[in-house]
Amino acid sequence: MPTPSPRVSLRARKGTLVAISLFLLSLAIVASVVVYQRQQPAVQQINYSELFNLASGTSVAALTLEGETLTVTRVDGSVVQAVVTGETTQHEIVEAFRKNNVPVEFRALRPGMVVNILNWALPIFCLAILGIVGWRVYASMSGKGSFEISNKSGKQSVDFGDVAGVDEAKAELSETIEFLKSPEQFGRLGGRIPRGILLSGPPGTGKTLLARAAANEAGVAFLSASGSSFQEKFAGLGAARVRHLFAKGRKLAPCIIFIDEVDALGRKRGRGGDSASADQDQTLNQLLVEMDGFDQTSSIVVIASTNRPDILDKALTRPGRFDREISVNLADVRGREEILGVHAKNLKLEEGLDLSWIARGTAGFSGAELANLMNEAAIAATRDGSEAIGRKHVEYARDRVLMGAERQGFMMDDDERYATAVHEAGHVAVGLAVENGDPIHKVSILPRGRALGVTQSLPERDRFMKKREYLEDQIALLLGGRAAEQVLLSTMTAGASNDIERAVEIARKMVSEFGMSRLGPIHLGQSDQPHSQNLLDKIEEATSEIINHQLERACEVVSTERDSIARLVELLMERDTLDAEEIKACFRADKVLAA
Repeated sequence: MPTPSPRVSLRARKGTLVAISLFLLSLAIVASVVVYQRQQPAVQQINYSELFNLASGTSVAALTLEGETLTVTRVDGSVVQAVVTGETTQHEIVEAFRKNNVPVEFRALRPGMVVNILNWALPIFCLAILGIVGWRVYASMSGKGSFEISNKSGKQSVDFGDVAGVDEAKAELSETIEFLKSPEQFGRLGGRIPRGILLSGPPGTGKTLLARAAANEAGVAFLSASGSSFQEKFAGLGAARVRHLFAKGRKLAPCIIFIDEVDALGRKRGRGGDSASADQDQTLNQLLVEMDGFDQTSSIVVIASTNRPDILDKALTRPGRFDREISVNLADVRGREEILGVHAKNLKLEEGLDLSWIARGTAGFSGAELANLMNEAAIAATRDGSEAIGRKHVEYARDRVLMGAERQGFMMDDDERYATAVHEAGHVAVGLAVENGDPIHKVSILPRGRALGVTQSLPERDRFMKKREYLEDQIALLLGGRAAEQVLLSTMTAGASNDIERAVEIARKMVSEFGMSRLGPIHLGQSDQPHSQNLLDKIEEATSEIINHQLERACEVVSTERDSIARLVELLMERDTLDAEEIKACFRADKVLAA
């Protein structure tokens, strides 16, 4: 029988509490009405004439005046009432009773029925509100954090067929799946399954999807929680929630416990002396105890995902806790084609649209980015009223993802458009001249995102190891726009700020991390480690040398290609956006960059 989700149970308890509060409030209102009515004696209503006759007689024992209501008590104990408006009339009646020596009592107005009900119901309502607040505080302090439970009944809708481009990671998880299906086969030789598996890799590569698919393939319960859900404003709740999660896992065993973004929970201890850091350390300590306290034959496997395995505590990643670390990296061209095939299952594509062409033009895209690309293409095709997604829609979606959306309402004057065209033409000229760079795919002077113009390069292949020449050509390409400004416009614009920032970042890594400078192989290490000022000055000097040298190369290319750049600028001013074939038509084919 499926175990109810904690969220469902929480909603049921909340509904019960609200029903009880409404019942108590209704009961208080009814009780107030009954009590108010019982407090009122049986009274006969009379008119003014009858009241005046009573004042003249001797059968009245007492008179009570309460606002405009006069209550007369006879000698025999009966009570009559009359309503007399006007101060003069009331004074005449009172004087008539007083002449006959009838005691007269003046009373303040008593609260009405509504006020009486409020006097009874308001305290009870306040108590009900305090009860709800107290219950909420108790619920938040009970240690039962919000996490999702999926049982063997098959709530998981994904399997390994829905996960593409990570064949190595799926192969690594296959042993775990086999153990959960038949643990006796693994225990016959005394071995044990890894207790924890850490999935690490860039964002969007499918780590969470892979964990869900593994649970579905194994056919076991799946408990999912995020690392941030263990943190709370009350100290000690994080550790309580860890205990509750693993206690639930032991009841549902065999099962998989998945902790997403575990770096929010498992950061290195001892980062600070404040109470928040101490509580986080306590939560991590509880996780360490739970993971190391499993029975050797326990059928519980913990899978965690993170983008930052470098900041995890070493006690968490040691053997016996997270025994294996599986890298879920960006897919290669074959893997991207498989991922596109998964996302294109429910899309209507044109017959001539080749997924391998899309895969070749999306080097460095993660699975999430490929899904977004196909979704943007589908939206573009729908907007155009097309029957299927075509090549132009994918091109539009790729430009939108890589370069940003066009700013349709943004207008530039001719001088700014011309300066932007010269700047982008400088990028193009250097990009075509270098030998180790990526091919120029498109250039545009239409404002996109925060840029006034964009030059797009598409890698021909996946680069897993970048050579020094490739990095130098990248710097030269980035500085091509500034070189065109200096050589052709005899000025400089602020539009090159982002290019300079990226170029300096590459050059600094070449010097301080990759050892690609005259300083030789040096590495600064962590930013919080102390370094001599002399070394830092040498690094900045070597970085500036690389930047200035590549700027000179870019200026030489711009000077050589003045005529070709002029043709490209003229065409850009006319059409705004040019593709690779139109760009090449403006330049000579025999381009060699001077060394």
